[in-house]
Amino acid sequence: MKGDWKKWLLTGLMLTAPAVSAATVWEPRLRIAAEERYDDDLRLGAGATGGQFMSKLSPRVGLEGKDERLTLDGFYAADVLMRHGSGRVTLDHRSGLALQYLLSRRLRVDGYARVFRVTDPTSLPRDGLARSTEPTFFTQARLGITARASERVDVRAGYALEVVRILEDGQHTGSAHTPTLEMLYRSSRRLTLGLEYRYQGFLYERVLSQAHALTGSLRYRLTRPTTLIARAGPVRYLAPYGQESGWVPRVNLELAREGELFDLGFAVGHDLVGASGFANALWADYATLTLARRFNQRFSAFGAASFFRNGRAPARAWSTFDNARRVSQGYAVGAGVEYAVNRQVAMQGAVDRIAQVGVAEAAGAAGDLSRNVFAVRLIVTAW
Repeated sequence: MKGDWKKWLLTGLMLTAPAVSAATVWEPRLRIAAEERYDDDLRLGAGATGGQFMSKLSPRVGLEGKDERLTLDGFYAADVLMRHGSGRVTLDHRSGLALQYLLSRRLRVDGYARVFRVTDPTSLPRDGLARSTEPTFFTQARLGITARASERVDVRAGYALEVVRILEDGQHTGSAHTPTLEMLYRSSRRLTLGLEYRYQGFLYERVLSQAHALTGSLRYRLTRPTTLIARAGPVRYLAPYGQESGWVPRVNLELAREGELFDLGFAVGHDLVGASGFANALWADYATLTLARRFNQRFSAFGAASFFRNGRAPARAWSTFDNARRVSQGYAVGAGVEYAVNRQVAMQGAVDRIAQVGVAEAAGAAGDLSRNVFAVRLIVTAW
């Protein structure tokens, strides 16, 4: 018992003294993908023969940093596409930065930013498919701060930004600004309940439309690798002067599974979206499904499918499934396999089908933007 006071003093000093952070470890990354594909999209320069073989080279450089508090990942990638029949060569640019930083045991900051300049707008990570085949500039960013108010309650404030501009004469920049405030309550180890307020500001041609949403959420861990997320609530859309305002339902259902051998992702919902490049705000129906199956350490297969419908907010022509003049609708499906030769080299084969049946108020191109892509890839991760 005589030595206990020393133990108590040492324990108190460890609890009150600031943690000593280890030095940040920085690791460079380099990956090169070489692809040969057949693409039958006439609007991307394939020519009147109905299709064309193309070669694609995609070098990607990155930098990762990590310590006890910081996790950072940044990259830049270039995509060089050479069409053999027409001789046309295009250059696309992609870049991104993601970070997470622990300010304290109760306070965390996280965010990401992605910038694209592409000649193929269907490759952009946004809701729906493209309404133009012209080159497009697109930016997507998100920043959030999460505070632990108690053992069961977290409060999170966030801001999201999307900016798009179709690089064609006569087109205008569109943007969507989305600040949010959310409270999360962990009622058990499996169940988390949430309540979120979301503001949306849609800006196009110097005209602003707005939306206010109050959304309840439920997050339930069905099994250790499987989680169900449900969100629902009303959205009040405030249109510019002279246009139609109204109420829109916000509904979202997600199921995610990340296992050792099998991954599954499913989402379906209805919401308001912006930054389309031709209108302030759109309503959107969407459904997506992704699958990945690892058979062993070397061989795996993957697949994805999505469906979407877009129309003018708040709900113009929402119940009409065959009115192509007022509603854009389409789908995308794809599948592929991958074989890892070793840790640095992998080979892929993939097939993709994109169909956009009906394009409302298209910019630069109209009609059916369907295309089929057959590709084989060699991916080398140098370091």
